Amino acid sequence: MKSHTKLKLRFRWLILLGSALTGLGLVNSPAEVTTVEIVHYFSVQGQIDALNQLQKDFEAANPDIKIHYTYVPFGELVSRTLQMAAVHKPPGISAIDNPDVLRVAKAGILKDISAAVAKIQVWDDVYPGPKAAVTDGSKVYGMPIGSNSLALYYSKKLLTDAGVSAPPQTWDQLTETASKTTKSPVYGIAFSAVNTEEATWQWEPFLWSNGGSLTDLSSKDAQVALQLWVDWVKKGYASKDVVNWNQGDVPNQFIGGSAATMVMGPWQLANVKKSGVDFGIVTIPVPKEGSKPVVPLGGEVWCVLKGDSKVEEAAVKFIQFTQEPERLRKICDTFNYISSIRSVAKQQGEANPELKPFVDQMDTARARSQDGGAKYPDISLAARTAIQRALTGQASVEDALKDAAEKIKSILAK
Repeated sequence: MKSHTKLKLRFRWLILLGSALTGLGLVNSPAEVTTVEIVHYFSVQGQIDALNQLQKDFEAANPDIKIHYTYVPFGELVSRTLQMAAVHKPPGISAIDNPDVLRVAKAGILKDISAAVAKIQVWDDVYPGPKAAVTDGSKVYGMPIGSNSLALYYSKKLLTDAGVSAPPQTWDQLTETASKTTKSPVYGIAFSAVNTEEATWQWEPFLWSNGGSLTDLSSKDAQVALQLWVDWVKKGYASKDVVNWNQGDVPNQFIGGSAATMVMGPWQLANVKKSGVDFGIVTIPVPKEGSKPVVPLGGEVWCVLKGDSKVEEAAVKFIQFTQEPERLRKICDTFNYISSIRSVAKQQGEANPELKPFVDQMDTARARSQDGGAKYPDISLAARTAIQRALTGQASVEDALKDAAEKIKSILAK
């Protein structure tokens, strides 16, 4: 019994000692962990590898924050983000496609992070296009992960065999190249005009480089840009199937030797290299020699959702972590994206000549939301409907674009 009493006294003494030490701050209680859920649609292995490494590095530097990724199919990301916010269970971050950022911001669910990005060293070095995609007045609704755009891939062998001595730089040269390289079963040029955003996106370099705008499709500039595509299909330089080809089908035509050139982005570089095709890449040909190509910007944006203040703070810390130049360069290289930061992008172009045409276009590249702001998705729908109607012969270029212009006028008036 005496030994039992001693044990009880010793146990009480240990409890009192522990309490005293805790009160003095000498015993650390477990730190509260904040979890930041990030919803995204990335599915390419290189992208997943980059995300996993980013999570590992960030959590090692911030042991009180955990990152949890949630995959959502591309077509569902915006609706899922809106739904989660509506039931008061928003993710910490949503990786939103840049033309959708301002539309989602209009719903009032995104946090204005202008004060936070102002503290990021590279913010002042962001190209104008990517910055426009996330900015509404003085408010900033996200930080670009990276950018992509479109350029012209060409088969060196098919051009040489056709007697084309240099890759095209102008529309006339591109049409001539397409004419000379077209020989069944090879088409001179391949592009995507499927009835999705892909068609609008692939046509925008031609529309914008010609001085046109989606907000005025009845203009002569717009008509000339679409007539270019229609003529290629009519003359057989491009396949009639372009209205069915998505951006995964187009490189298959090029890699398979059925297309001498293609309009495509940097995300297909690895596949084209792997195929063994001897290829080159040039900036998108322009209407007149000496003018600058104006291409649309793709790529996603880290957007912070309004919600728990601790989660918001942790989410901002994660975004700031991603913007360290060396880390950012690694992310973009793994994603096959061009950095939205001018200094980092130039490093990429110097290190990889195949990326240089994409980098060279960044100064004049435009955010798609610069045509219509938050209403861009609806405007794009009207535009691609016109593209499909003209390419399939359902309407003349002039009539198809005139009808689309009327629809867009009503969209902008709402």
